Amino acid sequence: MWSELIVNLDLPRGGEILLAGDELADIQLPIGSGQRFDAGGLVLVTKGAAPPPGATATDTGLDAESIDLIILRDAARSLTNLVRISTEAYRVLKPGGSVLITEFDAATLLDARPQLYPQLILSNMFPRVGDFLMNRHPRSMDIGRSLVRAGFKDIDSYSIDFPLGHYRDYQTYADSVAVEGWRGTDQLTAEELDTLLDELPGLMKSVAPAGEFDDLEPITVATAYKP
Repeated sequence: MWSELIVNLDLPRGGEILLAGDELADIQLPIGSGQRFDAGGLVLVTKGAAPPPGATATDTGLDAESIDLIILRDAARSLTNLVRISTEAYRVLKPGGSVLITEFDAATLLDARPQLYPQLILSNMFPRVGDFLMNRHPRSMDIGRSLVRAGFKDIDSYSIDFPLGHYRDYQTYADSVAVEGWRGTDQLTAEELDTLLDELPGLMKSVAPAGEFDDLEPITVATAYKP
């Protein structure tokens, strides 16, 4: 997904690249050179020096106008953090540099049906999880607003469905959720999680009676450029 986004959006494929957010090791970059340096919640792909110790997405410690591309993957954590991250991203990007933000689209999930996004079952059973997801993942318009305030131009945002798997058996899916989890399952007690997993095969049978279904996640993608 990450390589395709970079290529399709005509984002820079080389140079100095900063990544921040979840599961950074999974991001494959179509670049020809550069070492990966880990620093806390950041990964810096660079031909230069390693990032300073203690660096964070809101305080990278990097020189101003030193980065060509920033990728933020579920890095915001909250609306307040999103504003700080956008400001720091603008500071360290070179003129003409790009920022790519992807966030779980909790608003779309909670306004949909389980037939489209089975994860909605979790929020339907435990509404506080839906509140947690909304507070943790800024909406598309929040992302756009924070980028505008930071000074970015040519802002574009849209939602895509990220495929997590295709299933033909309800119990197999429940077993997968038991291992992989859903966003928000970490907010459940052990007893609540057991209840969810016990009921999930029956719930999925009512959601997808044909017995074959996709597991999808709605993702907001936003890009912007520093003038």
